[in-house]
Amino acid sequence: MAKRKLTLSVEEGLLKEVKSLVASEGGSLSRVFEEFLEYMAPSRWLDELAKELGIGELEPVAPSEVPRLRPRGLDAARVVRELRAGRAERVTPVA
Repeated sequence: MAKRKLTLSVEEGLLKEVKSLVASEGGSLSRVFEEFLEYMAPSRWLDELAKELGIGELEPVAPSEVPRLRPRGLDAARVVRELRAGRAERVTPVA
């Protein structure tokens, strides 16, 4: 995909700090900004979808937080077992 040059105005101290951090990790400021834009585009789409579905605002969640945030009262493992058992009953063995 083609790249496009971009001119931005950023507070000087912040720019120095971020450039130093990115350089120490062997990255580039352009790549950091591009990753941020990639995050923002789907984020906006997901926020609109969440609003349309009536589930409120979506917040980024660390993988370690997922189990704590799962809805209570639904035993997903039990549901999956029941679905598999039902599917197994409907399958006709091949002779």
